[in-house]
Amino acid sequence: MTTQVRIYQMDAFTHIPFGGNPAGVVTNADGLTPEQMQKIAREMNCSETAFACSTSTPGADLRVRFFTPTEEIDLCGHATISIFVALGLEQRFGADLPITLVQETNVGLLPVMLTKNSDGMIQALMTQAAPQFRECDLSRRDAAKLIGLEEADIDRDLPIGLAYTGVWDLFIPIKTREAFERMQPETALIAAHNRGLGVTSTHCYSFDTVHESSHLHTRDFSPAVGIPEDPATGTANGALGAFLLRHGVLVPKGEQLRLTVEQGFEIGRPSFLTVEVDGEPNSPRTVRVGGTAVPILQGTMTF
Repeated sequence: MTTQVRIYQMDAFTHIPFGGNPAGVVTNADGLTPEQMQKIAREMNCSETAFACSTSTPGADLRVRFFTPTEEIDLCGHATISIFVALGLEQRFGADLPITLVQETNVGLLPVMLTKNSDGMIQALMTQAAPQFRECDLSRRDAAKLIGLEEADIDRDLPIGLAYTGVWDLFIPIKTREAFERMQPETALIAAHNRGLGVTSTHCYSFDTVHESSHLHTRDFSPAVGIPEDPATGTANGALGAFLLRHGVLVPKGEQLRLTVEQGFEIGRPSFLTVEVDGEPNSPRTVRVGGTAVPILQGTMTF
């Protein structure tokens, strides 16, 4: 029996094609088995492909599942932005914006707000899982070895550590943007280290940015889940905002911290992410990550 599904490839966290982070999107995955979803994700070969399914869970508007080319993961920021912008373009939940929808994920029910920006583009702002933190005894020398830098390139004034807003990530502070350009990540070493820590990515960050309007510059390496480098990482940058508030590096204005994070410049896919963290000093509560997305491919997959 032949199966057909409508599929998109979206570029997330950008307003132009060929920027941001590509994600596969299936806006109606009802009837697909997990094995079929995995095969579609492998065929799309994006870092993640998101699948929208019906749900009977009270309070949820739809269920979303996320697959890398090799495995299912609990949550993905750029794929969430991609699938909700695609649903908005299809007017699946009507044409009136703004609207807040609730996605059922493997880490619970998470709201996503759809709005239009000043250019008329649909943008999505996703609430992530409640932040969690763990200590990490990774030395700066060993951190530098993972990413092919010198120990002196690791910023001693900023914390190394682990944070979670849906998946766990390891954060490594870098002194300069020039050091980002010199990075030669040891992919096999990072993959083994990430698996040992139980984290999805090694996420490097700095306050030395390309654009004056950006607050943070980042690079993300996730070879343990089949992604050598990710050009725009919603979950990790959201967790980074919470991590920096938790450690007192950043202080919210009132009860909210709002950041623009740039990523992907070193691999030719410049991306910009909005990060919001609600909470008090040293005590983050709620994390949201948002941005726009553009369709780069649309079609039908037959199998």
